[in-house]
Formats: sequence, C-alpha cells, structure tokens
Amino acid sequence: MSERARKVMIRPYPSVIYLYPSFIAAIACGLWVQFGTVTPEAPGITGLFFTLMFFFNISIMAFDYTRLASIVIVLLVIILALVSALAPSVGVFIAKSLSIQLYMNALFYWVWAIALGVLFLVVFFKTRFDYWEVKNNELLHHHGMLGDVERWPAPNMRISKEINDVMEYALCRAGRLVLMPAREPRAIIIDNVIGIDHVEKQMQEILSALRIADDDPIV
Repeated sequence: MSERARKVMIRPYPSVIYLYPSFIAAIACGLWVQFGTVTPEAPGITGLFFTLMFFFNISIMAFDYTRLASIVIVLLVIILALVSALAPSVGVFIAKSLSIQLYMNALFYWVWAIALGVLFLVVFFKTRFDYWEVKNNELLHHHGMLGDVERWPAPNMRISKEINDVMEYALCRAGRLVLMPAREPRAIIIDNVIGIDHVEKQMQEILSALRIADDDPIV
C-alpha cells in the first residue's frame, strides 16, 4: 500500500455547502443584469430563475430528499404534466406562474454572491482545523485552533456509509459516515462528507490492510 493510501482525511462540512448552485446563479444573474439588457420595464427571467434556485437550495437544507420522496416528486411532476395536457386551463395557469417577471438590480446579485462566497471561505478554513483522519493504526479527530486531538484505535473499526438525501448526493456526492471503533460504546457520526464513495473506499482499503497486518503470524 502506498504512503498516501495509509492516510485518509475526512472533512465534515456544514449544510451551507449545498447553496453553491445559488452562488453560481447569483454570479450568472449579476453578469446578465450588469451587461445585458435587463431593465425594470423588461426584467426577463433572471429574478424568477434566482428565486427558484434559492428556494430549491433551501428545501434541500430543510428536508431530506429520500429515495421514496424523490420518486414521489417525479411522479407528481409527471401527473401534473398529464393533467396540463388534458386540461389546457391548468397548463395556462402553470405557464403564467412561470412567466412572472421579478426584477432585481445587479447590486442585489453581487451582494448575494459576495455573502455566499465569504461563507464558503469561512467553511473552507474551518474544515482545515476540524477534521478526522485515519493514520498509523489510529482514528484521530483534529479540532480547535490549537490543534487538539482525540484518538481511537483504528484496527477492527467498523464503518458504514449512509446516503439519506438523494439531492445532497447529487450536488456534492455527500453522505454520512458512521464509525464504530473497537470497545467504543457509541458510534461516531460524521455528516456531509463530500465524495463519500471515494472516502469510504479508501477507509475500507486501509482497514483491510490493518486487519491483514494483525493476522500475519509472528516469525
């Protein structure tokens, strides 16, 4: 096993990371309004687009989009489309609802973009001081500005991966890791782990190597 594979970094992120589509939308809409032909008299779709995107992001933070919930939402959209086709008045109502023109000037979008950008920078630096690491047969929890460290034995540690929210996984490939070190009465739960499939695979590899090393006979 390579030296890089002998160490696994696990960084839990707050739920604000799922607002990055709104951050991108704010920049795009800001550029569109700043350099385009958007005016209070002809606002276009920028305001409605940003509002819907932000509402979508907030809903991800507020609710769990489980597999069942996602299937139900897709079915509701299909049913609504069928009803709109069969009842033109419903289709007209939906079209009018989606054609609402909201005007926000460029400053509005730049303020949101800067505010979200600052939040993301703070989150990035926070995760440099609060993270988990599997290294040298140990599970380490680094936290605090002074580098406080908590330690658990890594050999015989059980791990499980949970993907409870389809949208969180779709946006950041994020999920939850549940760690159960040997002789530890309570599980360690780490939420919002980005790239959870890759992290879980690395952990399985390093734990398998530790188990093989423990099983090797002493000559």
